Amino acid sequence: NWFLRNPSQNESLMVKKDTKVAVLGAGAMGCLFGGLMAEKGLDVTLIDVWKEHVDAINSKGLKMDGHGGDRYIKIKATTDPSTLKPVDAIIIMCKATALEKALTNAKNIIGDKTMLMSFQNGIGHEAIMQKIAGKEKVLGGTTTQASNVLGPGHIKNHAALPSWIGEYEGGMSDRVKDLAETFTAHNLETIAVPDIKKRKWMKLFALTAIGPLSSIFDLHHTDLYISNKNQEVSRELGKKIILETREVAKADGVDVTEDECLEMFNKIVDSKQTNKSSMCFDILNKRKTEIDFINGAVSKIGKGHGVKTPMNDLMYKMIMVKEGMYL
Repeated sequence: NWFLRNPSQNESLMVKKDTKVAVLGAGAMGCLFGGLMAEKGLDVTLIDVWKEHVDAINSKGLKMDGHGGDRYIKIKATTDPSTLKPVDAIIIMCKATALEKALTNAKNIIGDKTMLMSFQNGIGHEAIMQKIAGKEKVLGGTTTQASNVLGPGHIKNHAALPSWIGEYEGGMSDRVKDLAETFTAHNLETIAVPDIKKRKWMKLFALTAIGPLSSIFDLHHTDLYISNKNQEVSRELGKKIILETREVAKADGVDVTEDECLEMFNKIVDSKQTNKSSMCFDILNKRKTEIDFINGAVSKIGKGHGVKTPMNDLMYKMIMVKEGMYL
């Protein structure tokens, strides 16, 4: 199996066109990742509990609008992972609140050499994945891509932005380099990094501001941070939340500069996406949000280190009030 090969120093890494990938959670982001790679010929299967959505994908193909042009993409989809054989890589894209149940129900697709990686929002997912699949199989992942569901079998792609993967415990490996190269060759720009935990915190910085603010004001990113006449106020508010989160990261052992902690926030804002946050869509659709894995996680970690987090506490409480209107 190529995942555990030990190439010589002069051997070049090769794109593995026969890599089999399962995407656990075929919502907006799962369909985006899976669709882009399947479009370029990678063997990808989407797994989701939404039968109408899965049936639409299997009968017509995945309809992807927006960046890259409107088109249909042929890709496999199922509601029953028990019918599948073990795969080489599992991309976790279900909601954080559904992770444990979803992965437990799909344990049969985890083989001896299977690699798992989560691109979910927030932090704390890897501990759940390690408990179910084993520590050695779990990588880390994060992304700046954005998408939303328009209907059964239908999504909109908002941009072409990079993703990152790495060994969760740190360092670089051939399997991570190979997988990143394979994903990139199949239309999903993926960068192998030796410090994925830091990268996940860098994404979390942006999420602590973008998620709750988009949800509280029911605005997409461009209206909130660019076209708003008071954009300086909204950007300063976002920056204040992020810099508070940075203090928690530093206390938790993550060495990150102010520029680094604002990097993803600026990338997402400057890409001028007319997209609301996934947290906002959860609230609009009256679902449980991932606030516990975002601002809630920052508050909890901060408390453990004796770092005060008034802005994250406020964001957490305001989203809880929103959820309290329908949960």
